Amino acid sequence: MNKIHIYLMALLTGVSMLLSGCNDEQVVEEEYSSERLFMPMFRVEENTNQSSDRYSCGIASEKPDVSSNYVNDVVLYWYGVEGASEYRLKSIIQGTDWELNAVLDTIVGPDVLEFLHEDLQYSTWYRYAIQALSPKGEAYNSKWYGYGDGSHQKDYVNIETGLRYDVPSVIWTEDVTKESLTVYFDFTAEDDYETTYKDFIEAGGEVVNGQWVCHEIQLVPTADNPNLPTLSYQLTDADLAKGYVEFDGLVSNGAYIVQGLNENVVRYFDRQYNKTMVRMLGDPGEPILIEAIVDPNDTILSQRFVSGLQATRLDTVLVNYMGDNEITEGQVFYLEGGKNYYISTNVDLTKGFTLETNPEDLASKGRATVYLGVGTTTAAGTEGSNQNFNLARNAQDAAENGVTLTIQDIRFNEINFQPHTYYNFMDQNGTDGNSQLAISANYFINMSSQGLSFSLSELSITNCTFSGCVRGFIRFQGPNRQIIQRLTVENCVFHDNGPYDTNGRGYAWFAGPGNNRFSNFFQNLTFRNNTIIDSPRHSFVGENGVLAWASGIWNIVIENNTFVNLNARPSSSSHGLFLEITGAPGGSNVAVRKNLFVMVRKGDSDGRNLYMKGMNMQSKNINYDFQDNYATTVPDWTSSTLADGLFTHYAFSNISNGAGYQNGAFNVGGYKETQIKFGDNVNGNETDAVGYQLTPEELFRDPSPLAADGYKDMHRYNVDGFYYNTTSRVTAHPIYTKNIGDPRWKNGDPWK
Repeated sequence: MNKIHIYLMALLTGVSMLLSGCNDEQVVEEEYSSERLFMPMFRVEENTNQSSDRYSCGIASEKPDVSSNYVNDVVLYWYGVEGASEYRLKSIIQGTDWELNAVLDTIVGPDVLEFLHEDLQYSTWYRYAIQALSPKGEAYNSKWYGYGDGSHQKDYVNIETGLRYDVPSVIWTEDVTKESLTVYFDFTAEDDYETTYKDFIEAGGEVVNGQWVCHEIQLVPTADNPNLPTLSYQLTDADLAKGYVEFDGLVSNGAYIVQGLNENVVRYFDRQYNKTMVRMLGDPGEPILIEAIVDPNDTILSQRFVSGLQATRLDTVLVNYMGDNEITEGQVFYLEGGKNYYISTNVDLTKGFTLETNPEDLASKGRATVYLGVGTTTAAGTEGSNQNFNLARNAQDAAENGVTLTIQDIRFNEINFQPHTYYNFMDQNGTDGNSQLAISANYFINMSSQGLSFSLSELSITNCTFSGCVRGFIRFQGPNRQIIQRLTVENCVFHDNGPYDTNGRGYAWFAGPGNNRFSNFFQNLTFRNNTIIDSPRHSFVGENGVLAWASGIWNIVIENNTFVNLNARPSSSSHGLFLEITGAPGGSNVAVRKNLFVMVRKGDSDGRNLYMKGMNMQSKNINYDFQDNYATTVPDWTSSTLADGLFTHYAFSNISNGAGYQNGAFNVGGYKETQIKFGDNVNGNETDAVGYQLTPEELFRDPSPLAADGYKDMHRYNVDGFYYNTTSRVTAHPIYTKNIGDPRWKNGDPWK
């Protein structure tokens, strides 16, 4: 355990070491002769005191006297030095080393006072330095201008190149192992490409026979391991027809940037299509136990107005792991059972890992709890301090723009997640509520609006509980390509997760981005053996993009779940749908099997609306597997006629936009299996009917909400109350005998 402890201490102290380290690229020079040349200086505003100097250094296209009109060319001007025989120019990408990482190191004559640095990376900060060379020898050369140190605060020239135009996202990676990966590509030019990628075409991009021209695939080592060789592969017609190429002999744990190039384009950085960053697999070490060590001087807890909370900070460990190239992707981290941990900042997930309660602790201590934020932002305690995990991240520097992250499996297991302090709409607006409270706008996993493209092999969330994620559960956004090859949520319980507004909207439980046809959030979505208790959302599965999806079909499996008052607040037919998938790709598969739907009020005096809405699937070529979906009795209705005894709008059996399309011709079990079952054959689809329905109160020990309509706690419950009664009526009913819904409530398994 000593080795593990040392590693953890390194993770926890990594940030402070970075902050207290060396000054920015300090360079110590020997003081040569007093006869050395004067130091030249670049023409920048700090030296000229002119903001409109036409000969100031900058992007070439912005200068009136430069032939180049490229935003990724930089022009340099400097003042001459009398007696200089030559000038030496150097450049690096900001944040790299002058000696190891120079991207420019050249010498020009004594009469040259300007230089055009061409064909640079787009949206990247470059630093420049200059030295006057003496004909008398090295000892008489000037000092370098541009290196900077603590005594020369303005001795820097940093210039950012312009933003690159939009390029087609045509390349991605999958099937990554220790030494191999597969590069997939789809060079099909989409409709209206001449307009969408006008600048790319002007820079040399080509479409031939409806396909973007690409000759070469390159695997370039990242700065994490710059000494690895660059691998290049010339594409053949057979490769283009196949749609992928395989690379072998790569370095375990190595990090590469994968890119495709059109060799007909003269300038290197205009040749490139989208870029993907990928890390090879390695051999993870033994699981690392993150010990629950409570810091008595924890400043975060005091800043968030928390007193007496025994909790260990977790985000520092995870953030440092994401940037630690010494630790193989896929590391397992254990939390101590029965202990509290917290994150105080959003954590960007860019490397695969497992976070779970130590299996040895589960039987005796139970699960660990992770607080998604602690305390409040105000001393009055009216606004919770809520954080979440972010899948992928923004570019860490401009050189990463256009890169796609390839991320191995991310797994959460046997953990209770919740913000320490959170408030929903009813906490603010309900009877007994507090109008001064701020409604929490938080998620479990979110994404930045400008987050990098990513391809994640699997996101697995198992045996966890979630409460207090008021605005959403998993939500993606932004213009970039997003792939999740497998998304699995199994054996979890969700309660007290909303509402966010009066209609319980916010975002869908699974909210696809819908604005990039190369994305696939639902490639393999499995939601199994879970319970959602009255946690209003806009919808359960939501994806409204009607795009020419290019990354494969969708496979959605929703089975053996218990849904209590799911998305039941909004009366509008456009909110609260179970499946809101407007334009799924043809040939996709949707399975909804053996789920239990429960509608329950707090007695006859509870006037809450219970609007259960089914599905709006406008794509017609979909393979359905709907079967054995049951409901307990539904309270009396006065304002609506319910379809199939449950739905106010868009029943599963809907023949227009439901699984009942063409009278169930696309459903495995036919039309009748798209209809809800109750146990009494009310819809004429139960050969095993027992002749009666079960009320929620008959099936469960205590399913009623804690408060009636309009009160602060109207969406809160005694979760233990959902274990089954074992009366003869219950045990003889198909809900019990056919194991419908989340099995834990029948089997007595723990939920937390």
